[in-house]
Amino acid sequence: MMQELEHLRTIIDDIDSQLLCLLAKRQEIVKQVGEFKLKQNIPVLDQAREDSLYKYHQELSTKYGLSFDFIQDLFAMIMEHSRKTQREIK
Repeated sequence: MMQELEHLRTIIDDIDSQLLCLLAKRQEIVKQVGEFKLKQNIPVLDQAREDSLYKYHQELSTKYGLSFDFIQDLFAMIMEHSRKTQREIK
């Protein structure tokens, strides 16, 4: 019984590792977007883009059977961190 639990936890750990790897890749692209925006004198906040992502995440949460409240909270943190990263680019 405990072996099954440990096996399931190992799977969760592997998924967590993949999530973190993807977040790191996302953050690198966020930096590139920030550099582009700085060079082109484009504001960090693009409300139309964020509104579009909100709808997209709502569709994906439904598709994958996830709580939209959870996904909304998760991406609110991710987007805030992305904006912060872009604002710090000099």
